[in-house]
Amino acid sequence: MMNTCPYLWSFERVCSRCFIEGLVYLFVCRSFQPITFPPFFFDKFRVCFFLFSFFFPLPILSSSFGIPFASLQHRPTPVKPTQLFHHVSPLALHNSDEQSTSVKMASEEEREMHVRVVKPSVSFLPETETSKPVTYDLHHSDLLPVYDYVSREYLMSGVAVANSYCTRLLLRCPADPDKFSGLVVAEPSHLWGGTTIWRLISRWLMRNGHAWLEIDSQAPAAIDQIKHVDPERYKDMHFIPCRTLEEFSSNIPSFANAEELWDNYRIFKERWWAATLQSPEILVAASHALRSGHLGMKADRVVLAGLSQTADLIRKFIVESRHLRLPDGYAPFQGFMPCQCDAGNPLPDLRDAKIIEILGEFELIYIKALYGGSEAPPHRRPDSPSFRLYEVAGMSHRETRYLSMADKKRLSVVDLEGAQWTTFANSFVYHALFDAMNNWITTGVAPPRGTTIEIDKFGDIERDEYGNALAGVRTVHTDVPTAKIIDVTPQPHPHWHTGTEVPFKDVNLWALYKTVENYRRQAGEAIDRQIEAGFLLPEDAEILRRDTIEQVSF
Repeated sequence: MMNTCPYLWSFERVCSRCFIEGLVYLFVCRSFQPITFPPFFFDKFRVCFFLFSFFFPLPILSSSFGIPFASLQHRPTPVKPTQLFHHVSPLALHNSDEQSTSVKMASEEEREMHVRVVKPSVSFLPETETSKPVTYDLHHSDLLPVYDYVSREYLMSGVAVANSYCTRLLLRCPADPDKFSGLVVAEPSHLWGGTTIWRLISRWLMRNGHAWLEIDSQAPAAIDQIKHVDPERYKDMHFIPCRTLEEFSSNIPSFANAEELWDNYRIFKERWWAATLQSPEILVAASHALRSGHLGMKADRVVLAGLSQTADLIRKFIVESRHLRLPDGYAPFQGFMPCQCDAGNPLPDLRDAKIIEILGEFELIYIKALYGGSEAPPHRRPDSPSFRLYEVAGMSHRETRYLSMADKKRLSVVDLEGAQWTTFANSFVYHALFDAMNNWITTGVAPPRGTTIEIDKFGDIERDEYGNALAGVRTVHTDVPTAKIIDVTPQPHPHWHTGTEVPFKDVNLWALYKTVENYRRQAGEAIDRQIEAGFLLPEDAEILRRDTIEQVSF
């Protein structure tokens, strides 16, 4: 059967003794029989295990493992749209065809509430034979010379939350300043290290002359993952004293039931935010550094983006720190792109910035486990002149189509029992949506209408006869399938949030398409629809045709 996962998987119990004692038994297999994945996530007891998996991130795990636990919280209280979307007319809230991009300027009262950050000091940190930048995520950095890009490192110091700080900025930009487009995608580094947005959009950035900036705004990561690796090079780095990553990973209390687990998450979240108090002002200060020319170029538009834990950081910035302003009083970011996190209440509209929120199937499964199943997940809201939400069918938390050598080596030892790592092109969807954000900012042309994946009254994803999700952002992978996509892999952490797929057998492909030529015709039409819908760029479409469609035979 095409809709049956080949994994043999069973679960007996989870030892609730503490992480600290090392007595966690994730899986006890009692009887092995094929099942359709993933039914085990949604009974009350097993949800405890599913959530506990997110509490198992060791500092050695990079952000590419995508640990989306940062804004974990109790189930959010539903909020009426009129309470959140007060900047938009009632008509706009219910008219998803709204394409107006005019945004009202802040009122006098709101301007008085704005807080200008302190101007930072920025110094270039040269690279020598004996002192080189600490780079946690090297993915695609080998492509910099191919596109005539350079990487430069800086130290930025200043005052945030009435205390001094000094942190690192890592810039990747065209070697020739005249080729710089003016756009910078700024990305805070993950609490556990790494920069997943760079992984996904680096080719798009460099094709178009855009720049990217890593901002090490989260104190535990900056100190433990950077300064402690090279104490001499980063001797000046400092923040408000806070918990270390080791404390975050080891001081996780045990749990006996779901309610206790919720309490543990609340406590963890409070500790995490307390350790990153200076982060919002540091992010704004970094935007000033980009615009002032202190980094060797002048940006005229900055988009703040993050994935998983850093998307939670951006969501929190939008909700709680949108009063922060550049030293000259202007808004620090023209766009926000929180991607693939555990979401929460719907985001508000902003007067002076656009928001594009992106989620995949994996996040919907996780959101159901966190907040309970319903037809209306708490993060969903209508389109507006400044907001779009896209839920992408078939997209897992982590792309495996394009892997670093280290990732290939790590994943090669995992026994997938007849499945394979997914070939879903997360990065191509990201290219299109980041391009749409840039166009929205620069030309006022709004992105495609928001679209969400179909779910039933219990919060489960509705699926077609092949096991693939219905509705949402459509791609050739879901509209002309050659495999069943599994966005939560039945493997121990950290592999379970990396997507897999079960390829259709030749007999199934023949039943679906009759001939290879017919498959290629249908797949080509699906790609054309994806381009027309605004979710695929033509240059990426050619890669899909060559590397995916033309490789299928049966």
